[in-house]
Amino acid sequence: MNMQRKIAYSLFIIFIVAFILIVSKGLITPQPGDENAYYYMGKLVSEGKIPYKDFFFAHPPLQVYLIASIYKIFGFNIIILKSIPLISTLISAFFIFKITKDKFSDAEAVIASLLFLFSYGIMFNSVFSFGISVATMFLVIGVHFLLRKNYILAGIFFGLAGITRLLTLIPIFVILIMVLVSNKKRFFKLSSTFLIIFLLFNSIFLLFFGSDYSTPVYKYHLLKSFGNEENFREYIDIVKLNWILFLSFISLIFVKKKQISLFAVISIVYLIFLMTLKKIFGFYFVVAFPFLAICGGFALVNIYKKIKLKINWKILILIVLFLVFSWNLASDVLFLEKIGFTGFERGKDLIGFVNSRSNTLLFGDDSVVPLLALSTNKRIANDVVDTNNQVFVSGVIDLDSTLSELKGKDVLFLIRDRQGISEFVDVRSYLDINCEFLSGFNDKIEGIYLVYSCK
Repeated sequence: MNMQRKIAYSLFIIFIVAFILIVSKGLITPQPGDENAYYYMGKLVSEGKIPYKDFFFAHPPLQVYLIASIYKIFGFNIIILKSIPLISTLISAFFIFKITKDKFSDAEAVIASLLFLFSYGIMFNSVFSFGISVATMFLVIGVHFLLRKNYILAGIFFGLAGITRLLTLIPIFVILIMVLVSNKKRFFKLSSTFLIIFLLFNSIFLLFFGSDYSTPVYKYHLLKSFGNEENFREYIDIVKLNWILFLSFISLIFVKKKQISLFAVISIVYLIFLMTLKKIFGFYFVVAFPFLAICGGFALVNIYKKIKLKINWKILILIVLFLVFSWNLASDVLFLEKIGFTGFERGKDLIGFVNSRSNTLLFGDDSVVPLLALSTNKRIANDVVDTNNQVFVSGVIDLDSTLSELKGKDVLFLIRDRQGISEFVDVRSYLDINCEFLSGFNDKIEGIYLVYSCK
């Protein structure tokens, strides 16, 4: 290994260590959020229950079975469960480094991995189990084998990505089309192995569960209500939070793009696709980040090589770029430390309150109830774990029936004031008629939690 390559690998290792140090607080800190619903679903699967049949799950099956296998071994260990997305992110970073090094050079590999790891979206989402980090990992590994011309392994990993999160199907379809145009024999190898994995899993679940599988995994996402203004705001926020990554990608306009066309086309098609969705969340962008980073690394290095200035001026440019990057990174880390990874201020109080109520079921806001259920070893009533608004607005789950099935049970009903399911008039009416208000907990970050006893 030559000196340049040793330096590249050394820098990559330094990036990994720095990244782990930055996100370590988020790794050990339980927080309200969707990931807790997935953890609780993993617990249900580890106990022998089946997604789609026994509880609502709005995604393909691989993620919940992965969580279930971890839960079966370690139980509710927040650090180990949060390590799933963290390890997935680090593996993605390694393959981004490998892909860029093999296709371009060590310099592009270093910059691409730097842009990927230290973008705000990756740092934040690396400790939240939304399934997107695992799916992105499979996708990036698949691209690695694709470029190595191992189309069978590439197809297998693309299949695994597809049965983890459907969002990865967009880059996969782009890749399949580009391979078809270039070589039909390679397309057959790639597409057949991908379809064997993807269709096999889907066919099994469709065969056994029919619409109980197809409705939450596919139809539900088409039934979500359209949030045009919210989507636009979310999109702009993501671009602003990750402006260095996006600006690096846009700088492709100044270089020849033939070598980078695969990654550029994937990035552009995916970002356009997100604009068409009825509802988008920040973590949806994670799928595009590896390709944006590879394009950005390629563009920045090649632009720098084209600059015809004396060496002192080129070094000065590097220093300025380093200072800008460091300032932005310091700002992101400070925000993560103060806001992003702050934890759950009233979590211990809520856990203590729930623990004081013996032999009770929990129900309510899906961002906090699963976390409380796991922390106190209590059950969620009727295994209705996912109670986000869209589940009821879409009509996939009937709210009135769900509330009626709670009657006659000893239930602690937790809601967030003016957020989540508390926005439904039917929920407020149910609580007024059937339940007794017990207490409120004001969290500086999350807002006010209201606890009711329903018997």
